[in-house]
Amino acid sequence: MMKRLKVAGCRLQVRWLCCVIVGLLVALSACAPTAENQELATTEISLITETQPSTLNLQPATSTPNSPTPSPIPPSPTLLPCTDEFCIQAGHFVLQRPIAADLVDVIDPTYRYGNTANGLRKTHHGVEFVNPQGTPVLAAADGVIIIAGNDYQDPLADFPAFYGNVVVIEHTFPDTQLPDYLMPVYTLYGHLSEVRAKVGQTVHTGDTIGLVGFTGAAIGEHLHFEVRQGENNYQATRNPELWLSPHFDENGQPAGAIAGRVIDEYGNAIYIPTVTIEQINPAGGDPLAVYYIEGYADWTVNGDDTWGEAFALGDIPAGQYRISFVARGLQSYEVEVLPGMVTVITFDAGASGN
Repeated sequence: MMKRLKVAGCRLQVRWLCCVIVGLLVALSACAPTAENQELATTEISLITETQPSTLNLQPATSTPNSPTPSPIPPSPTLLPCTDEFCIQAGHFVLQRPIAADLVDVIDPTYRYGNTANGLRKTHHGVEFVNPQGTPVLAAADGVIIIAGNDYQDPLADFPAFYGNVVVIEHTFPDTQLPDYLMPVYTLYGHLSEVRAKVGQTVHTGDTIGLVGFTGAAIGEHLHFEVRQGENNYQATRNPELWLSPHFDENGQPAGAIAGRVIDEYGNAIYIPTVTIEQINPAGGDPLAVYYIEGYADWTVNGDDTWGEAFALGDIPAGQYRISFVARGLQSYEVEVLPGMVTVITFDAGASGN
């Protein structure tokens, strides 16, 4: 079977090829709960919510004026209309990274959103930023603190003490930024060694709201970061890779993202264990980069309201990519990623001829 689509002067070619399927590395920083991980902070802080007034003398959020501000994303290029299989759309990267740019502000690739670390851990509802204990944790956008404390008594996940010391911020974005998206949006910051915010406090992008730690069900020192949409609920998470501001290259161009939908004849998402994404070298030869990612493992995590993806990879340089996975046979797509845009592919396993 061979299909070709022409989009913005670039050719999408579907063909059979051999791809290497390898397992994901198991993250030392994974959030999976084990008995040895239940180490708690020296000073316990009770969970505080918007319905429970604070009686704690917590430090207010502090600003980090030296944190670099990303350059604005340039206007979207003129694109051809989407097809049933291929589309390039503007991203909604409205959140800044919760770790300063001069530290480790990239997502840990070994335990991405919706992944299980190759079946070794529970389905991940967030992403990890691996940094030493005490690293400042920054508010990802303007908002109001609705939780500042810990979840030892009142669980915010499937069981108590999952996040340990935790902060949740409620954000409301205007329609000009997120048209037709359900509000509010919540960001969650877990496993903190110290909380530096209090309920009801208004914070601004880049304010310090806590410090990296490994409280709760954490293995190693890191920040667990979640995006929740519509309600502050463990079942309402979205992939942070499609929300966080991308990095910029040496030419001042923002990175882009890939989102993939694989559906059956009833329109239901199909789990894809491994997806290989290669950045094609325009000069030929070996790929410039190769990413091995896992599809969303189950229904407890959600695709984006616009794309309904079953796998995603964010913050990748603009360029040509080859995407390969097994679904009713070995599938391969060659696509283009544009600066600040999301390239969406849809493979309909129930369509005739697939």
